[in-house]
Amino acid sequence: MPYAIRNSIFLGVLMVLVFVGGVLSNSQSVTRLEKNGKTFLENQKTLAQLKKTNPDLGKTDEITASLDEMKISAMGNNKIILRDDNPSQTYQYLIDITETFTPDLNFDFKTAQSGQKGDLPFNSYTLNGSANIESLHFFLYQVEYQAPLYVIESMQLSETSVALKDTVDFSMKISVFYDKKTGTSISEIPFRSFSYSNLTYNPFYSQIHAPMDRSEEDNYININTALIIGLTPDKIFLRDINGMIVTIVPGSRVAYGYLNYINWKQQCAVFNINRIGITQEIKMYLQGNEL
Repeated sequence: MPYAIRNSIFLGVLMVLVFVGGVLSNSQSVTRLEKNGKTFLENQKTLAQLKKTNPDLGKTDEITASLDEMKISAMGNNKIILRDDNPSQTYQYLIDITETFTPDLNFDFKTAQSGQKGDLPFNSYTLNGSANIESLHFFLYQVEYQAPLYVIESMQLSETSVALKDTVDFSMKISVFYDKKTGTSISEIPFRSFSYSNLTYNPFYSQIHAPMDRSEEDNYININTALIIGLTPDKIFLRDINGMIVTIVPGSRVAYGYLNYINWKQQCAVFNINRIGITQEIKMYLQGNEL
């Protein structure tokens, strides 16, 4: 067979194979396309059904933003369990509180025990020291209201001395619970800022006490050793133990108190006096004193 005819036949067979292969390939592509189209329609139908039964499904951005907002709110308002704890971390946290809020408070820090309550492990620590009662109150307030879950298990207070009436000795036990799976690293928890009302007085110092003698009260007339020698509706005249005559009006200071008012009908002066922690009303009459 001539060379040219053989090449033509070979080329023709090759073209037929290419054509048949292309047709088969296109046919398979069309089949896959139809199958994918059918699957796409089914998925669209399923998605539409899911959106119908779960109307919030399409609000992923809003849901994510809401979750972030809830997380921020939890950071700002709720107690947060820590991911881990150790003596160095807790000591540094308590020192951060004192340096930030109560720099005059000092304490000794010791590890007490470690254990587990339920599914949560914990470490306990003891703090011992002396402090101004207001500083100690503010320190406890910070431990209770800051975000990390630190639990004050016990607290003991005692008066340091009569001379230091606003200073107390304290001993407390603090437990720290943590969870390695769901807890938050303490480095991710910022300090909270909130309004705070301090103690109005020292609750561990007796407000009723023996009569006090203060040198500054000597600058005022003592009604216990004075007599009324005259009065008007607006003023009274007192003579002290040394014979000195003093004129005072309502609101004027006397030793340990002040003149409250004058009762002209009863011919008496009414004083408010406080020497023992309780304000007493004392009446002095022109014709004699009722003390």
